[in-house]
Amino acid sequence: MLLQKIARICLVLALLAVAAAAQNITGSIVGTVKDPSGAVVPGATVTVTNTDTGVTVRTLKTDASGNYSAPLLPIGHYSVAVEAAGFRKFVQEKIELNVNDKLTVSAGLLVGASGETVTVEASPVQVELQSAAAVGTVTGLQIQELALNTRNYEQLVTLLPGVSSSQATDQIYVGAFAPIGTNVITFSINGARTSENNWTVDGFDNVDRGSNLTLLSFPSVDAISEFKVVRGAYDPEFGRSGGAQVNVVTASGTNTLHGRAYEFFRNDVLTANNFFNKRVADPTKVVPRPPLRYNNFGWNLGGPVTIPHVYNAGKDKTFFFFSEEFRRTITYANPSLFVPTAGERAGTFANNVCTAFNASGTCTATGKQITSISPVAQQYIKDIFGNLPTANDATDPHLFRSTVGSI
Repeated sequence: MLLQKIARICLVLALLAVAAAAQNITGSIVGTVKDPSGAVVPGATVTVTNTDTGVTVRTLKTDASGNYSAPLLPIGHYSVAVEAAGFRKFVQEKIELNVNDKLTVSAGLLVGASGETVTVEASPVQVELQSAAAVGTVTGLQIQELALNTRNYEQLVTLLPGVSSSQATDQIYVGAFAPIGTNVITFSINGARTSENNWTVDGFDNVDRGSNLTLLSFPSVDAISEFKVVRGAYDPEFGRSGGAQVNVVTASGTNTLHGRAYEFFRNDVLTANNFFNKRVADPTKVVPRPPLRYNNFGWNLGGPVTIPHVYNAGKDKTFFFFSEEFRRTITYANPSLFVPTAGERAGTFANNVCTAFNASGTCTATGKQITSISPVAQQYIKDIFGNLPTANDATDPHLFRSTVGSI
C-alpha cells in the first residue's frame, strides 16, 4: 500500500510538472459595454461564439463597471453579441483570435427594442491594448501558401521583424539530423543569441535542452494552424529563455469533415545542370547532372467526433484532426576529395617533410624523399590509400572529382 501511495504521489507531481511546463496556447477577449451617453451598462449578457465551429463558448454578464472577460478561448474566428434590456442587440463579427492574443472588443449600445440588432460586419484593425509585447503572427494560410523549399515552417520566422540568421538557407532540413551533421536552429531574434530562443508546440517545450539549438518535433505545415513569435516584453507565463518565444499551434477539426491529400516532387529531368559540372572547356566532357528523385506527400483529415444513434452526442463539443506526411529522397552528388599523388604514396614529396625522429619524438632530419617506410605504414598505404582513386583534375594534382557512379 505504501508503494502504491508513493507511486500515486509521483504521478500527480509529474502531471503537475507537465502542466507547469506547458504554456498558454489560447487567447482572450475582454471589453466594456456602454450606452449612448457613455455610461457603463452592468448586467448585460455577452455571448462569445466560435464561428469556425458554430459553438457558443462563453455566455456571461458584465460586472458593475460594465466590463466582461472571456479568457482561455481556443484560437479561431469569433463573434461577440451583447444584449441588455431597453437596447438593441450589438453583434461584432469577424474577430480573429490568434494564440496569446488579448483582444479588446467593447460595445456601444443603442436605445431600441431588444428584437433589433446592430451588426458590425467590417473587420476592424485589431489593436491589442492589454500588452506591450512585440509579436508577429504567421497564419496557417501563409504557412501553406508561401513557397517553402523543404516545407519547414522555420524558414518563415525570418519574415518577422528583428529576425536574422547568417547560416539559415532556403532549404532548412526537416528533422534533428541533416544529411551532413546536426540540423541546428540559427536564428538571432532582437539581437539575442541563437541558443536563447524558446520553441514550443501547443504550449509544450520543443527544444533539446543540451545546446538549445535543436528542435524535437517538426509538425507538417499542413498541420499548423499558426505560429507566433514574441520578441520582447512577454508575459510571465513565458520563460526559460532571454530571447524570443516561438509558439506553434497545431490545427483542429471543425463541425464539418475536411481533408486533403498532396504531393510535391522534384526530378533531375526538370532541373538544370550546375556551374561546376559545366565549367570544362570541352563540351563533350561536361559532367552530367546527378539523378534526383524527391517526393514529399501526405494527407490530413479533420472533423467532429459524434456517436451514431445518440442524439447530439459529441456535436459542437469534440473534434479531431490527423495529419501524416512522408519524404522520400534519392539523390547522388558529385563529390570531390583530395587524394595523395602516386609519388607521395611511394614516399616522394614536392616539399620537405620530416624524415627522422629522435627518441623524444623531435624531428631530426628533413627531406623530400622517405627511404625507410615502416611495415605498418606500408600496410596502411596499401589498404587505405591504395583503394583511393587517383587525381583527375588538371588544375590540381591532388583533386579527384567524381562523376555519378564513380564512388
